[in-house]
Amino acid sequence: MDDIEYISTHLSRCEILAQLAEEAAELSQAALKMRRALSGVNPTPVTEAEAWDNLVEERADVSLCLCTLFTMQDIERANTIVEEKSARWRKRLEEHHG
Repeated sequence: MDDIEYISTHLSRCEILAQLAEEAAELSQAALKMRRALSGVNPTPVTEAEAWDNLVEERADVSLCLCTLFTMQDIERANTIVEEKSARWRKRLEEHHG
């Protein structure tokens, strides 16, 4: 039994969802800290490199939670949605920038 399978069999979906919510909140905070480090408008003692490392770690934590929740079918469906949404995003940017 691999680690992800072990986690998903020993924790309820409710507990994994709670962990996901916690990690998602930390990812949000890491993104905001990265923005502060980049813009310099509201200075932070955290360097860009430190902020980036934290953002990557929090992304990994969120990904781990998602892996324990979703089946391969869910992941494939999500990937299709990402492709559709990225195409729409690009179109909006192209329309805006000409």
